[in-house]
Amino acid sequence: MKKIIALFLVLTALSCSSEDQVNQEVSAVGDSASVLDGKMLSFKNEELFVKEYSDLASLDSDGLKNWVSSKKLVSLLNTSDDSASIEGDVLSESRIIYSDALKSILNSESKVKINGNVLWLNERTFYLLSKNQINKTPEQLVAEKEKLEVYGSLLSVSSPVKNSTGRDVIPNENRIKTFVSGEENFNVPGSRIRLVLDLYNETIVLNNVIQSSKMYLRSTLQYRSCSTWRCTWKEASNSRVIDTYSLSGSNSVLWKFSLFQMATSATQTSLIATWNPANLPAPTAPTAWYTNFNVSGPFKIYVGNGPYHEVQLSWY
Repeated sequence: MKKIIALFLVLTALSCSSEDQVNQEVSAVGDSASVLDGKMLSFKNEELFVKEYSDLASLDSDGLKNWVSSKKLVSLLNTSDDSASIEGDVLSESRIIYSDALKSILNSESKVKINGNVLWLNERTFYLLSKNQINKTPEQLVAEKEKLEVYGSLLSVSSPVKNSTGRDVIPNENRIKTFVSGEENFNVPGSRIRLVLDLYNETIVLNNVIQSSKMYLRSTLQYRSCSTWRCTWKEASNSRVIDTYSLSGSNSVLWKFSLFQMATSATQTSLIATWNPANLPAPTAPTAWYTNFNVSGPFKIYVGNGPYHEVQLSWY
């Protein structure tokens, strides 16, 4: 009983704190330069696009939803659902995961306007749309994407070398590493529960220049759901506390960490590190800026009346 009361107090305190933080952060992001232009957001230039994206990356799920609502945008965040990709017992690390920050900026057709140009994101490629293509549906654009002009990418790159266009590459750009904790780790009476952690990089390249590179952690609690024909894993709504304060990295000067503790009952995508070479003096060899992210330490989760469960994180 004492544990239950203690957990209730923790959840209440964190919830109130989170609500105050959301209000403050949405107000700060509300001064952004993006405006709704028809059915998509419009930015004057790439710098303002990246700034808004970076500001949104620090918000939690409620903060992002409030921001999208304030923009009156029908966003990809509110219309997409990739839960089916993690329903199986075995999960592919070749999955494409967009951050909630990026999905908040893109409209439901994955389009955005920057400097007067309409861009369409399909899988890992940004395409520049002509006036005759702007109003075409994603299905129509897919059918003719070989004819579209490539403007940028979220390409998955593993080697720390220059790519075919000659730009520098951050090792393991846009890759995913997934950690699955089985049901034996959770004491939830009457349920079979597992935890899926997706640690992933999102590097945005526009005009052949890295505009941003961030590391995100998505935590999803699932329960086992069985029908006559098969069993799958569905999103669970158990109250929980998640904690990343014990994480660290040896290159934390170049990769600025953003650690957190929060109460939630839903899937959370959280920023944990940002590639930040701008605040460092120029190195003798510029390639020194393009170093691999690394992380060590446990991700902690407290579900129901059970003890903390820890997942030791690492990167490639």
